[in-house]
Amino acid sequence: MTLDRRIAGTLVLGAAFLLCEIRFEHREVLGDTWRSWIPLGYAALLLAAGIPAWFAWSRGGRKVLGALFAIAIAVGLLGAWFHSDGRPGGTLVRVARAWALPPGKDGGIKAGSAPPLLAPLAFCGLGLLGLLACASDERLGSGRE
Repeated sequence: MTLDRRIAGTLVLGAAFLLCEIRFEHREVLGDTWRSWIPLGYAALLLAAGIPAWFAWSRGGRKVLGALFAIAIAVGLLGAWFHSDGRPGGTLVRVARAWALPPGKDGGIKAGSAPPLLAPLAFCGLGLLGLLACASDERLGSGRE
């Protein structure tokens, strides 16, 4: 089994942890807005379609996983947009300002008063790593079993 395939499988299984964590973190907003269901639906899709695709790695499963991981990047960017209320630039400035605060100070922002600003970008990381694992060059033998 190739390293690429092991990495892809680990990332797919990591989606189970993301699914559990996001279900917990979104517990209050799931009844308020449809947007909070997007990462849950995607993580469930990655598990439901990703596991069989992983088992079919050399029979087209690698390409299916590549597409699923590409969707993760879109989900992450969309989540960052929603978590910032459509103002990602201002959000990044707020996060950067936190580094200038003395330890123990909140900078006027109460903890838990807004969604975590950069948390959705975890999907971007998952997707980028997955794309790298699925983009092996078969001509060099790295994608073959």
